Amino acid sequence: MTQETVETAGEPQEAEASLRPRRWPRVLGLVVLVLAFLLAVAWLNREKIADNIIGNELEKAGLPARYKITEIGPGRQVLTDLVIGDPVRPDLTIERAEVAIAMRLGWPSLGEIKLVRPMLYGSYRNGKLSFGSLDKVLFEGEPQAPFRLPDMELALEDARARIDGDMGPVGIKLEGKGNLRSGFAGEIAAIALRLSLAGCTAEGASLYGRLETASEKPKFKGPLRLASLACTGAGASLRQAAVQVDGTVDADLRGADARMVPLVASAGYGDARLDQVGGSVDLTYRKQALTARYDLKARALASPQLSASAVSLKGMVRGADALARLESDGTLDAANLQMGRQVDGALASAQGSAKGTLGEPLLAQLRGALARHAPGSRLRAEYLLRQTGQVTNLIVPQAAVTGGTGQVILAVSSLQLVSGGAPAPRVAGNFTTGGVGMPRITGRMERRARGTTLIRMAMADYAARDARLALPELALAQAADGTIGFVGKARSSGAIPGGRVQDLELPIDGRWVPGREFEVWRGCRQLRFASLTYAGLVLNRDSLDLCPGAGGAIVRSGGRGTAISARAARIELAGRLKQTPITIASGAATFSNPGTLSADNLVVTLGQGESPVRFAIGTLKADVGREFSGTFADTQAWIGTVPLDIAEARGKWRFAAGRLNLSEGEFRLLDREQVDRFNPLVAQGAVLELADNRITAEALLRHPASGRPVVEAKIAHDLDTQAGSAGLSVPGITFDRQLQPDDLTPLALGVIADARGIVTGSGQVDWSGSTVSSKGTFQSEGLDFGAAFGPAKGVAGTVTFTDLLGLVTAPDQELRIASINPGIEAVDGRMRFELRPGRVLAINHAKWPFLDGTLELLPTQMTLGVAEVRRYVLKVEGISAERFIEQSEMANISATGLFDGALPLVFDENGGRVEGGRLASRPPGGNVSYIGELTYKDLSAMGNFAFEALRSLDYRTMQISLDGALAGQFVTRIRFDGISQGKAAKSNLITRQVARLPLRFNVNVRGPFNEVLFGMRLLTNPESLETYVRKKVEEVQQDATLKGLVPKNGPVLEKPDAVIQSPESEKKP
Repeated sequence: MTQETVETAGEPQEAEASLRPRRWPRVLGLVVLVLAFLLAVAWLNREKIADNIIGNELEKAGLPARYKITEIGPGRQVLTDLVIGDPVRPDLTIERAEVAIAMRLGWPSLGEIKLVRPMLYGSYRNGKLSFGSLDKVLFEGEPQAPFRLPDMELALEDARARIDGDMGPVGIKLEGKGNLRSGFAGEIAAIALRLSLAGCTAEGASLYGRLETASEKPKFKGPLRLASLACTGAGASLRQAAVQVDGTVDADLRGADARMVPLVASAGYGDARLDQVGGSVDLTYRKQALTARYDLKARALASPQLSASAVSLKGMVRGADALARLESDGTLDAANLQMGRQVDGALASAQGSAKGTLGEPLLAQLRGALARHAPGSRLRAEYLLRQTGQVTNLIVPQAAVTGGTGQVILAVSSLQLVSGGAPAPRVAGNFTTGGVGMPRITGRMERRARGTTLIRMAMADYAARDARLALPELALAQAADGTIGFVGKARSSGAIPGGRVQDLELPIDGRWVPGREFEVWRGCRQLRFASLTYAGLVLNRDSLDLCPGAGGAIVRSGGRGTAISARAARIELAGRLKQTPITIASGAATFSNPGTLSADNLVVTLGQGESPVRFAIGTLKADVGREFSGTFADTQAWIGTVPLDIAEARGKWRFAAGRLNLSEGEFRLLDREQVDRFNPLVAQGAVLELADNRITAEALLRHPASGRPVVEAKIAHDLDTQAGSAGLSVPGITFDRQLQPDDLTPLALGVIADARGIVTGSGQVDWSGSTVSSKGTFQSEGLDFGAAFGPAKGVAGTVTFTDLLGLVTAPDQELRIASINPGIEAVDGRMRFELRPGRVLAINHAKWPFLDGTLELLPTQMTLGVAEVRRYVLKVEGISAERFIEQSEMANISATGLFDGALPLVFDENGGRVEGGRLASRPPGGNVSYIGELTYKDLSAMGNFAFEALRSLDYRTMQISLDGALAGQFVTRIRFDGISQGKAAKSNLITRQVARLPLRFNVNVRGPFNEVLFGMRLLTNPESLETYVRKKVEEVQQDATLKGLVPKNGPVLEKPDAVIQSPESEKKP
């Protein structure tokens, strides 16, 4: 028989992609019928082959095809190379089709149809299944009758199919033979190396089994295997899964019965994992309704929250409306429950974070109790699960967790959980907890009108060691939109960081908007406690009123993180710091986190009675973070009865590990006495530490104006004993023009001035309760200063204070004085003095060698720092007139004689003066001589005669009286008695006659004190007088020029005529 090639082409049209299960065998039936028809017609009507009847029939079906008619005979017809669809990308190819023709009642009929290596191509994209040009036959039009498998014998040899699509390629292979309605037997295999669908990826998927038909019902038996499945969105996963399927499909393909036996090495959902899952599922699906019984077991459950050694699930599933509604009821059993790593880790982390607080023993006890109840524990629950659309409703009539001890740890009844269709799940039911070491909690959840869920619960005292926590009442309300509001009370006792709280009553209220914000304490709330201990501070029973800050709630958490903002209008707390009473009071205080803590007008008082330590802090700010630190300003401090106060203090502070540290401190140190003994000193860079109830501080105190270091202070104070000390070190105070003693103490005013030199020393201040003692020693190697009785130089020695703060010395302190100059310099003297209580300076003894005699300051005393009349008496004994002349630089005068006397000095508000000063010569008197040349050329002959006769006088007595102001008019009266001519005077008849007469000379000198002393020298030295007058004239002219009274280079005052003596020395009646 000749071979003939026939090609037909049909017009491609869009195919409906939705596959109706009862139509898919029409591909096979169509192909078989077409082939049978073609072969039968070819056999019976060979003459019509030329008319290409086969092509016409394919064209009517709209199937483009090409084929070869290889053999047409009475018993068999063969077509080869059948291609349907685009030849380049065909939809169906058959390498060889053989149709056997059987004669029935003389009429040919189809026998067995054999297809060799048929290959079907399809695709599944966007939810639509397509086989290209075959879609017209498979999916178009409505079926006229229920589906039935074709009644024909079919043999398939190496039949294959490939379906490509969005989820990946699937390969299918089928071999078998027999009547399709009943008796077909074969094997089917399908494989997909990788499939992706809806966020899930499956690898190594395969299906292999036996395919049979009986009574028009297809049957399959074999395993469905999956190497792995991972769903990134849902978090579901499978590993090494196999399901043994034994199922039968109804004849019309609208229903099925199946038994499935799964065996899964590992199944996971989120962080939970089931190992060695097995069991059985028996299901029936008909009329769009599903009924299934399941009995599943897993060898182990592991999750971050919970683990179990065995889990079983047994029950029934019912579905309707094409599985749009599902319902399942059954029981859940789990054995040997234990906390998962996440729960135990969270509890362990919370326990670690709560170290040193009441939470640590409570959490430790909870963890221990859960661990003890875990071995042999069991969970048993009954449930009913309904799902309609997106709404899932879980009902648990009862469930209980029983520990290995046989005690019920958790019991739930009438529990209902509804999720979907609302922003947050809705819960209702009852629950209780208990067991040895477990908290005892009772609660009820109920649904109310308008979709509100209300939860009421209470927890009895849960105690561990010295810690207790109770929730007398707590209510939570969940609105229909998912918002949860809560209100209640908490009561706790136990440790807090650094201390302990007893019977803290804390109100609880707030709201939670899922996914948006969480708020606690939206209004003012009062915190109460029976006692509060912190870092040695014990506060008595008290309360604290806190109000929200600017955020509207004290605690607020949302998309921007968690913030805490609270304020208190005032704070008043009292208690003890170790054994020391303490009170804390402040004005407005605010706290925010992240942010700062600030308080105004904070007053902290340590101790009571006469010796408290007080801190008045104008402004306190703190940065709240990993540590507690900040700044303080405008602060005053008083340490008990120590009479020195700190003012205007500012700096930084830090509190960590139970230690309070102040740094970069600046302050002023003030004398507390009403009459200051010390002028203020300033400090910079001062430091202080409060630890273990002990205060230590260091500061370098300086003079404010000059910045000169004055004293280094190291302070220690024990708050338990209220005792402390301050070590003082004076490395060296330099006195010069920039710094004077009266800059440090006003008590130096009127005592010393114009000091030059260095003073060093050390001191110690000790206090205990109301008792303060102090001591110190100070020394100088040579100090110069001006005193009331004259300039002093080279003052050296050591002064020991028995009461440094009170300025009290030990008796008879001695100083060496190199020189003192009350007008005539006295050298190498010593003075003994003491400072007595009440700032009394007592001079016990002061004596100098003076003009071959002695100069002595008689004992006296004065009160420093007060306005009073002060009296000094300078006593001279045995001073030499000759040495006086030498010291006075009176070169033209010679004198002999020894003098005794006293010079009383009085100082008051009008200044200093001499009252009743007296000097008297010792017997037998002495001589006063003028040894210079007479220079007064205008004297008459009698004048020259008189001067020559009196230029040397012997006296029997000389008395000198001194009176007047040291800074004003001063009068010196000199009286000579028993006068006779000296050896250097010229003697004649007249002088010899005069010598027989009793003579007395009175000399009065008036003028400023210094001028008088200087004038005595000028009277005997005209050249010096001329120099002195010229100097004074120049000073007056210079002063007038500076004031604009006389122009520069103007006339100079003329030199006045020389005078011998002033009018004060003229003869008086």
